[in-house]
Amino acid sequence: MQDDRQYELVYIVTPTATEAEVAVLETEVGELIQKLGGTVRNTDVWGRRKLAYEVEHHTEGIYVVLLIDGPGEMIKEVERRLRVRDQVLRHLIVRVDEDLRKVRRATEKRKATTQRRRAARGKPPLPVEPAAPAAPAADAGTAAAKETSEVQA
Repeated sequence: MQDDRQYELVYIVTPTATEAEVAVLETEVGELIQKLGGTVRNTDVWGRRKLAYEVEHHTEGIYVVLLIDGPGEMIKEVERRLRVRDQVLRHLIVRVDEDLRKVRRATEKRKATTQRRRAARGKPPLPVEPAAPAAPAADAGTAAAKETSEVQA
């Protein structure tokens, strides 16, 4: 979808909430986002942390961070629902897709500059780094080493 953007949602739950209540709230927020046409990419519970200042007579809170994709209209409804929840002390939604795009563009520009400078000095271009090392090759090497040690024994 063209309208989907990426957002980061951080909300702080009262420290009196149990782990079960935090999990239920997390599930409800996820279901709400899906109902409004978004998707939750990642959920991270940071746990109990000290607040920078006292909020509603609390000095600690349980932090929950979600990385979500969805349309802009979804954000208004999610904010409204979080605002009326008594368990949520504070929340913040930040659009991060622009920042990620800027970082990706800066990285590509830096790599192009490095390649251009290497070529100007007469050095070969840097090899392209693979995304992830191949696991089967590592397993094959260890299997061959095991076979060799068994044969020798």
